[in-house]
Amino acid sequence: MKKLSYLFIVSFLFISCTSSQKMLERGQYDRAIDRATEKLMKKPNNSKELGVLKEAYELANMFDKERIEFLELEGREESWVEIYELYEQLNWRQNKIRRLPTQVRNEFTFYNYDSQIIESKMAAAEISYRRGLDYLERGDKMSARQAYYEFDRAARIYPGFEDVDQKLYESHQMGINHALYFIENNSGMVLPEFFDVEMKKTTLKDLNTHWLNFDTYENENIDYDYFLVLNITEIAFSPETVERKIYSESREIQDGMRYELDSNGNVKKDSTGTDIRVPNMVIVTAEITESEQKKTAFVAGSLDIYDLRTDQLLRTESASVEAVFQHRYGEFTGNRNALSEETAKIIGGRAVPFPGNEQMLMDATDLLKNRSKSVISRNRRLLEN
Repeated sequence: MKKLSYLFIVSFLFISCTSSQKMLERGQYDRAIDRATEKLMKKPNNSKELGVLKEAYELANMFDKERIEFLELEGREESWVEIYELYEQLNWRQNKIRRLPTQVRNEFTFYNYDSQIIESKMAAAEISYRRGLDYLERGDKMSARQAYYEFDRAARIYPGFEDVDQKLYESHQMGINHALYFIENNSGMVLPEFFDVEMKKTTLKDLNTHWLNFDTYENENIDYDYFLVLNITEIAFSPETVERKIYSESREIQDGMRYELDSNGNVKKDSTGTDIRVPNMVIVTAEITESEQKKTAFVAGSLDIYDLRTDQLLRTESASVEAVFQHRYGEFTGNRNALSEETAKIIGGRAVPFPGNEQMLMDATDLLKNRSKSVISRNRRLLEN
């Protein structure tokens, strides 16, 4: 991470320190204009930057105008979008110069591109709109999505153009894929009513994308493209068990103070003649009897993805989960100070009632919802096609 941060800083400083002259020499005319205008805004008398700005501005405009002349001479209708963008670029460039101090601004001649912009804007919007209509008439989803992008471009170029907003809605509705999520119980066990209700609460709307919509309740007005089937194949509950184990724990603790003795058994003294005392460390132990209550609910199944347009099973992924009830409690004999922090938490506890199968299944349902959502999320790209 440090290396990456260092490289980022070096790259940033390199870019920041690149002069407008260097950008000009590399043909990065608009970047050179940006850098030169920044400096001239602070120091209008900087003749070097003014020279760079004039040359970069002249060359950038020259290339844009030559490109416009070529496109207009070529006469292709689809070129109107690029022509419009080039005129906007010319206008944007000179507006940047207009914001500079007067003594710099007076060095430049400005042009009114309004008529060219309006003309090309209308033509560009018209072309994109017509291309959108052509795509929409093809009637398939991929073409509808292309139509949407064309209508969107027309709307961005010329907001409110004809009925482009309505066409955006139509093309989006035609291009979106719809997937229905539901459950099939093939476990041989009758599932309680809450199971289906809870599973349908799986929040899939936050997985929606621009071209993909999920439903957990069937909408009869929608022709679905995919079925996402949570196929429950087995439900099993373990017996209620209580396991006991006995073990010991030890710890070294301080038990008061003691006098420090020398090799002859005499009390040591410090430089002032005072007896030296040190912590008296002892090993304490405790014997623990721990009980653990345990019960599990296992739900086996898969998330099956069907393409209804081809009647094919596209993908199957495991959706099996296990809900675990676990409760520990214990008692001890010996010294409490010997207990570890974890063991101390269970001391003094008592046995609790085991949850019923229905509660265990409810717990498994929460896990199953998260598991299903995770599988669906991983397969969104497949479902968008």
